[in-house]
Amino acid sequence: MIATNSPVRKRTEKIQRREQILAAAFEEFAINGYAATRLDDVARRAKIAKGTIFLHFHNKRILFRAVLRGFIQPLFSGFRAFLQECSGTSEVLLRDLLSRQYAEIVRNERACSILRLLIAESGKFPELAQMYYREIIAPGTSALGLVIDRGVASGEFQATGIRSFPQILAAPTVLAVVWVLVLGEHHGLDLDAYREAHLEFILRGLRGADAANDPKDTESCRSGEAS
Repeated sequence: MIATNSPVRKRTEKIQRREQILAAAFEEFAINGYAATRLDDVARRAKIAKGTIFLHFHNKRILFRAVLRGFIQPLFSGFRAFLQECSGTSEVLLRDLLSRQYAEIVRNERACSILRLLIAESGKFPELAQMYYREIIAPGTSALGLVIDRGVASGEFQATGIRSFPQILAAPTVLAVVWVLVLGEHHGLDLDAYREAHLEFILRGLRGADAANDPKDTESCRSGEAS
């Protein structure tokens, strides 16, 4: 019985040790930044020998990449499968994706801490920016592109230049993160209302700017210019 359970127990312990290292690494990166973080300090915080880290992660760059993946990447994990299985409208899909963004990034203090670190240090360490692009931006824009394609195919959305720049759809999320990081303590946002305004904003753009082409609006603008 012991022999049968031993491999399972070892795998469980290995997973737990990895999570222990990632949690300690996050704290060190968040407090000290990427450059100043030492693996000795990570080991001390995790209460393990430094050599144990190298059994799981070959160097600090790989460790940071794992931290980045662990705290933010779940936002998009499984979204492609969800997209294929979902029988709802593209609006439903967009609402789901936005809800993930706000829950996993904007409202996630740990994710915001990682983003603060990336903003502060990517200039000195371009590989951090590239890592962020590969792990977060690329899968995020891919997910948004899939939703746009589905909406265009179903006739819900118009084929516009937005498809070439799906990151435009995530721009209000980025602003919300920066707002929370810089101004949140004294000028908080109603994130639920903000998220709904975000959804309304991008749906208007994807469905076509009918309001912008309204003759009354055009006439109003001309009247303003004439006066």
